[in-house]
Amino acid sequence: MKSACKPHGPPAGVRGAPPCAGAAERAVSCAGPGRLESAARRRLAANARERRRMQGLNTAFDRLRRVVPQWGQDKKLSKYETLQMALSYIVALTRILAEAERDWVGLRCEQRGRDHPYLPFPGARLQVS
Repeated sequence: MKSACKPHGPPAGVRGAPPCAGAAERAVSCAGPGRLESAARRRLAANARERRRMQGLNTAFDRLRRVVPQWGQDKKLSKYETLQMALSYIVALTRILAEAERDWVGLRCEQRGRDHPYLPFPGARLQVS
């Protein structure tokens, strides 16, 4: 029986052709059984890593869904909807905090006058945006 993976040189005019040119088309591998087992083990390890990564990602989305306000509890938000809702929630909280800070700083300035301990030096002015 003739070996399907006999080493040979590159065809005329082709540089660097693989030693087993055409083996893929015949579904024949030049690798020995140890090399195939090693590739299979690496693939299984990569699959396990990807599975753990996706489980971690899904756990994170579940945790985010629990803290993001949801209009209706009838269906679980998709990942996209969860991210959109989280973004909207963060923007709304940022606005609330900015308004509260602006009101608080304005109130403190009115109570203490222009010179108070929150200003870096006497006569400084607060910039409220």
